[in-house]
Amino acid sequence: MTIKELLGKRIKELRVVKKLTQAQLAELVGIDPKHQSCIENGRNFPSADLLDKFAKVFEVDVCELLKIEQNRSRIYLEEKINKLIKKCSDAELKTVYRVLTSILE
Repeated sequence: MTIKELLGKRIKELRVVKKLTQAQLAELVGIDPKHQSCIENGRNFPSADLLDKFAKVFEVDVCELLKIEQNRSRIYLEEKINKLIKKCSDAELKTVYRVLTSILE
């Protein structure tokens, strides 16, 4: 995965935590929503000034904003797991429950 893709995922992750849409975040930092989408999808790399604006909106230090890693944050993983669980049939949900219970107990 490229640095642009990793940073885009990090910005999306922080946006989701703040419960902002792409359009809302784009407005807060003063860019076009299409540009925001391109940043989050790893097609564009934000300027240093834009990184500073993102950090201010997310209320984090720029260094924290740039903490890109292969491992997902807990919140991001919980959201993904919840989406998957909502798609489960009753039988699949019971299986997921048994597996989680056996791992965690």
